[in-house]
Amino acid sequence: MVDPAGQGDRMTGAVPTQLRVPYVIAHAAEIAPQPLTFVRRPLGGLRLAYNNERRGDRVKGVLRVRVLNNQRGAPQWRKLNTLRQWRCMEKLLCQVCGQAATDPTTGRIPWITTDSAFRELPEDPTGGLTSAPPTCWACIPEALATCPQLHISQAVGTVARAEPAAVLADMFTPGPSRRALHTGEHNVEISLSEDTLLTHALATQLIVQIHDFQPAPHPMG
Repeated sequence: MVDPAGQGDRMTGAVPTQLRVPYVIAHAAEIAPQPLTFVRRPLGGLRLAYNNERRGDRVKGVLRVRVLNNQRGAPQWRKLNTLRQWRCMEKLLCQVCGQAATDPTTGRIPWITTDSAFRELPEDPTGGLTSAPPTCWACIPEALATCPQLHISQAVGTVARAEPAAVLADMFTPGPSRRALHTGEHNVEISLSEDTLLTHALATQLIVQIHDFQPAPHPMG
């Protein structure tokens, strides 16, 4: 299953102060206001929106949580920066260093999967869904050595390709005067094809479907 908290293979929990802060980790000064409301859709019904919606708030029809991208303030080890996590997924960047993860020699993408951040799909025996971005070859030894979750379960391999498939989201419902009320549901997995659910969702992470996962041909570290 995709980790419901999105923490699957991140460097979380108690950490030494000298540990490098992974690219995807959120920082305290990156919290942004969320002025949410519901607006009427052109074809009828309501959808969640910002009352001052701007470029980048909505990606392929999906409303995305607002965060800053300054990497300032104390690391929030159990939280991810939505913009950077999304960017890593779409551009196949390493979640640790933020650089391109794709192996230039083979064209394949190194990836670490864990029991809590990966869900198999019956129709795709060599792939599945994950909320964890790729990790480049150079950063894999560090991730394996320092991430507590990877000491519990991990599989290192490469994938042929990945494409956006779903989101993790917080859910809202219309209140008086179309005010957005949180339902109490966090980290709900919603397929990008679920148009009805997405109208009430505020996405926090992008989930991708990875294809042709093959175990790493050599040990890491």
